[in-house]
Amino acid sequence: MPAPLTRRGSLKIGLGAAASLAAPTVLRAEAPYKRSLRMQSLNSGEKLTVTYWAEGTYLTDALKEINWFMRDLRDQQATSMSVRLLDLLYEIDQRTASTNPLYTLSGYRTERTNTKLAQKSADIDEQSFHLRGMALDLTQDFRNPRALFDVAATLGQGGAGFYPTKRPFVHIDVGPLDTWVWPQKGRPGRAAEYDRHQAQTPSS
Repeated sequence: MPAPLTRRGSLKIGLGAAASLAAPTVLRAEAPYKRSLRMQSLNSGEKLTVTYWAEGTYLTDALKEINWFMRDLRDQQATSMSVRLLDLLYEIDQRTASTNPLYTLSGYRTERTNTKLAQKSADIDEQSFHLRGMALDLTQDFRNPRALFDVAATLGQGGAGFYPTKRPFVHIDVGPLDTWVWPQKGRPGRAAEYDRHQAQTPSS
């Protein structure tokens, strides 16, 4: 699990970590050299439009901005968000009909925040991928909140959950493949499954 970072610590991420990451597959021919995200936090009101990948390289300064934008708002701590998650967000946004930004609800969570939430709701996974910077709760089209979930589920690049509650939202993560619709829950043990897979995968 990545160590939590303060804002200052988040800004010290080295160039090497970003440069060593593999380039994503391009989806649209009209924009082959960059990937951008347009987001707005429904909790803080913050907005962020940022190009995080261009010409085969993840952009370090942009990743720092995203890390802070997706921080734990309760503890004001950030972590290095998974670039696989960012690529998934980009792909989802490219495939949805809505022109709205991605409205975010919950990105990174510290252990303290996740424990507090788990004590209040049985729907909170104590081994949540939010703890790893690998998950995001969000919405986009308020008139059709399920549309984003349908795209994520079709892509099949991780976990996708739809919560048609009073304030509908979609959970996405880049853990093992799974889909669910509340009040159903994600498959138990996905975090352990991910760890086993990582342990069995030879490091390059």
